[in-house]
Amino acid sequence: MIVETLHRLAGELPPRLLAPQIPDFPEVSALGPLAQNLGVDPGPVIEQLERHGVDTDALRSTAQQARPLIDLAVDDITALGLDLLRRSIPVAAQLPLPLLRPAATAQLGVMATETLTLAGQRLVTLAHELAPLAARLDRIALENHPEPDPPLPAPVEAQPHAPSPAAQAEQEMPVMQQASASGQATVDGQAGAGGQAAVAAALGQVGTPYVWGGTTPAGFDCSGLVQWSYAQAGIELPRTAAEMAMGQQVNYEDLRPGDLAVWDGHVAMYTGDGMMVEAGDPVQTNPVRTSNIGMGFLGFWRPTG
Repeated sequence: MIVETLHRLAGELPPRLLAPQIPDFPEVSALGPLAQNLGVDPGPVIEQLERHGVDTDALRSTAQQARPLIDLAVDDITALGLDLLRRSIPVAAQLPLPLLRPAATAQLGVMATETLTLAGQRLVTLAHELAPLAARLDRIALENHPEPDPPLPAPVEAQPHAPSPAAQAEQEMPVMQQASASGQATVDGQAGAGGQAAVAAALGQVGTPYVWGGTTPAGFDCSGLVQWSYAQAGIELPRTAAEMAMGQQVNYEDLRPGDLAVWDGHVAMYTGDGMMVEAGDPVQTNPVRTSNIGMGFLGFWRPTG
């Protein structure tokens, strides 16, 4: 039991952050005069060099700030493991004694659970410490390297027989309207109103302490906050973060209040204006991000029921 717990702790340790290896650009002071002699505009190249400088400085600065935060978290979790090992030795010595074995086994289980809980809380704290740094990199990347316009759709080949007016109207009808016209329940409008109500409930809990497994205003974990907030809007959601990757998946550009950012071990709720609310220590708001201490990002999701 204790050995398994120590293995789990070792697997949860975040990797140490190495200094980024970024090659420096060669000397370009002669670029202006050279471009003038050649009769070309050096502006685009100079602009790219300036962007490279901004990116390089931001990456190095962010890594320099993130490294001690990660190192401290690794040290804290390692100390938890060593403390568990130290405290478990005298208890484990009672296991060979039949009369003491049940109590010793139960005590070891409690110690292991407490240690894993503390380690999980420390990782959540680290995630929120790193969130502003990750958001800074995302913002710089978006400002200096905007995404290209999406390609134009391929031309649609002419159909040999034009559809009837009724069929054409059905093809052009939005998907949710088609569902309503066919008698299926439409939940998009309900989800939109529910999302607003869930956001209001979640923002009302800002400052609430983090509690592992917490599902009430006395203390929340990440999925507990989201589940409770949507329950206030009359919408039932699953209990764990990964299970909340359900409903309708949406793009970042289409986010609206109440949509969820879901990882395989964390979940947060979009509140609008590029911000989200999540259960850290305490419940807090942060810029939207897609990274979370190495967790797998499952996307943005809109609960629909």
